[in-house]
Amino acid sequence: MQKVNGLALVSIALLHSLIGLIAPGLIGFEGIWQDIANSGVIDAVKPDALRIWGYYWFLISGLFLMLFGCLCYWIENRLDLPLPPFVGWGLLLIACFGIVLDIDSGFWLVLLVALNAIAVSRFRHQTT
Repeated sequence: MQKVNGLALVSIALLHSLIGLIAPGLIGFEGIWQDIANSGVIDAVKPDALRIWGYYWFLISGLFLMLFGCLCYWIENRLDLPLPPFVGWGLLLIACFGIVLDIDSGFWLVLLVALNAIAVSRFRHQTT
């Protein structure tokens, strides 16, 4: 399972972002587009609009995860290298933190990618 980490992260990010865009009610943001429109859209993310702020960061985190997944895919497939160990360990820390704070979240998927990335980097390091 050497070259799946980047693709897995992109897939998780796509799922995350599509749920946020297409069905925000599934994640607690029912009617968020109306809230954004009522606030005037421009500069809608304000400290007194925590619901919009939360939704904004939900979408932004998915987009950043997609970009990071693309970079990981490039490293694994174009450079033909395993991800550096710090990537797996960093993903592990983020996933564990996310799971502790929200046990029924998608961080379980990130945990699987983290464990695979750690295993692949250790295996590649031992065989070279």
